[in-house]
Amino acid sequence: MKTKLLIAILLLGWLCSGIASAQATDTLFISTTQVVHLRFGSELKYVNLGNKAIVAKIVDGSKDFVAVKAREPFDICTSMSCLEASGDMHTFLVAYREVPPQLEVDTRPGADFSFSRPSADGVPSAPISFDKISEMKQELYHIGTEGYGIDILCENIFYKDDVLFLLISLSNASAVSYDLSAPRFAVESKRRTRRGLQYEKAVFPKQSYGLGVVAPGSEARLVFTFDKVSLTRGQVFRVYFYEKGGARNFILTFSARDINYAKKL
Repeated sequence: MKTKLLIAILLLGWLCSGIASAQATDTLFISTTQVVHLRFGSELKYVNLGNKAIVAKIVDGSKDFVAVKAREPFDICTSMSCLEASGDMHTFLVAYREVPPQLEVDTRPGADFSFSRPSADGVPSAPISFDKISEMKQELYHIGTEGYGIDILCENIFYKDDVLFLLISLSNASAVSYDLSAPRFAVESKRRTRRGLQYEKAVFPKQSYGLGVVAPGSEARLVFTFDKVSLTRGQVFRVYFYEKGGARNFILTFSARDINYAKKL
């Protein structure tokens, strides 16, 4: 019995030993500043967390989504289990990382997290890397916002295999570092009433890259990917940027034309 327990401990330690440098299968990275959303094939009936350092909530109105983040930084390897109404059980190793590599994890059969997706004839398209995207030349100049020495601009919007890509630059000309928290994305009504928005629907990115601290006098490139987004007349797509521990918050607004008629690669 003691031998089996020792083997189990050593195995868990081996699985967690490589977490800092690479993501192993079913390893979920979370942080205190960014919410990670997990999507399942059916309604969730049970969620169990291996440690109090983790907090999770089934998303209201979307019982097949669960939002996960860390209460505080932790240096252990713990676990999380989710049971679907279909009977499928999903168990993840959970580790802390200040900037998680993925903000949306799709557990449904056939889900693909890479930038390379099958085309209509079933043949995989050529993959596209974050480095290649971030090196793209600026093509858009009309979508931006600025203030407090911060300049945020959407430089490119495009679709690849029904995945929407946003390339955003953030320049910091102030004397203070800008610590970017997880942005919020939503499809909203263009007009606001006295009671607020007539329509609002949260949109969760599939993948996010480049989030972090932007030092004074420097620039960062951010890339966000989404499942195909279609806007109707009177709707806009908004991105809300928040400063961690600060008040330098910004909003980028995309029109229906910006999103629906984005170029295709």
